[in-house]
Amino acid sequence: MGWKWNASKRVVAAEFRAARWLARNPEWMLAPSAVAAGACTLGPTVTGYVLGGAVGATGLWYRGHPDSFDTLAAPTLRAWQRRWFGAYVGGRWRDLMDVHKLTTEHRRKKITNYPRVVRVRSYSPSIDTVLVKLAKGQSPMHFARQAEELAHAMEAERVAIELVKPGYVALVVQRNEPFTEIIPAPDMPEHSEDVDLRAVLLGEDEYGGDWTEPVQGTHTLTAGGTGSGKNSLAFAKLRSMAPLIRDGVVRLWVCDPKYLEFAAIKPITENRYADDAGDCLELIEMWVDDMERTQKRMQRAGLRSVQPSREYPLNLLIVDEIGSLVAYRPEYARQITGLLARGTSMGRATLHVADAYIQEPDKDTLSIRDLFPNRICLRTTSPTHPDMVLGEGARERGAIADQIPAIPETAGIGYRTDERSRVPRRVRAAYTTDENIRELVEFVRDGQTGSLRSIA
Repeated sequence: MGWKWNASKRVVAAEFRAARWLARNPEWMLAPSAVAAGACTLGPTVTGYVLGGAVGATGLWYRGHPDSFDTLAAPTLRAWQRRWFGAYVGGRWRDLMDVHKLTTEHRRKKITNYPRVVRVRSYSPSIDTVLVKLAKGQSPMHFARQAEELAHAMEAERVAIELVKPGYVALVVQRNEPFTEIIPAPDMPEHSEDVDLRAVLLGEDEYGGDWTEPVQGTHTLTAGGTGSGKNSLAFAKLRSMAPLIRDGVVRLWVCDPKYLEFAAIKPITENRYADDAGDCLELIEMWVDDMERTQKRMQRAGLRSVQPSREYPLNLLIVDEIGSLVAYRPEYARQITGLLARGTSMGRATLHVADAYIQEPDKDTLSIRDLFPNRICLRTTSPTHPDMVLGEGARERGAIADQIPAIPETAGIGYRTDERSRVPRRVRAAYTTDENIRELVEFVRDGQTGSLRSIA
């Protein structure tokens, strides 16, 4: 028979609690130990020089190469600072839990159980992800009911709750809104050589840098609810690529089932524009046929890949509200889905690229979602949508697209996932006015007219 311990009302002694805390947070013991060992081995002067050099090198890195510093070092330093000098440590955390009644009581031992902060991640300047181990007797709903109150207490814009695994939740804390002003439409480059199709300017990221996306070599899916600003992305791309459209290096194919969103650019599509569902089917079929003809041309020429040119233009298929074509029109859905599957699975080598926009990104609506490797998630209506679009765990890591307020001032704000680290970045698309669209059409048509005159 095994031992059965008597229940004691005494708590674990303070020195053992301290040892347990140090075991969970070894950095507070390792850093002083390393400094002490260095002082004993190298002497205090040399150790001071080494520490000063490390601090100086970090400062030089911060000033000299912001991209790598913000990607590699800043998240760790920011998380450490917010973990140990913010609201997530010691008495401040316990006070926060007490005020919002996020504790449980052991009736017999008269002990208060507190949720424990396991780790803090600050992937971006505006977002913290706090992994919390629930106290015994708690469920995620306890935190969900207090989300708004927690946001005010932490002086944050909003707090979202994400279930990580049984017994653990992530508090996604948006500390501030990095985008407080509208971003003007991108300037149109004058020359085709000024455009990089692997980094087309769309707007800004939360760090204040340019937000660029590839057009060549990938297919892009943008998800967002009504009024989220999806078409801002499309028009920003078109303005950034304007000289290539003008020079015939990029050809546009546009499906506009809402009849209104892209009607203004119809003059520069060279009759590759459709709005009725049946016409969209024919247009997509023509796009796929063009892809297959290009495949045969490349085969005869012995080419495996080509760069965009007038001989081999990049054929950009824009499909607005793709859900209305592949899910809500059953008489056309199967054929359109099949054609798009062929195009998105084989079109990269021939420079046939799809750029699709959708409100409901679930597989029931868009069964070929995984054939779009490049994803952007604007404001959504469901907390499950960020993971559907950006990959599993995206919302837990900070992509709280469902928490973006549904107001005109937030149009174009969303998230995209960094390719290197899979960390969501908050971004905002530039706003393109009707006048900006007219400028685009005039720029392209005037250039095409001048080209025809020169040929004549």
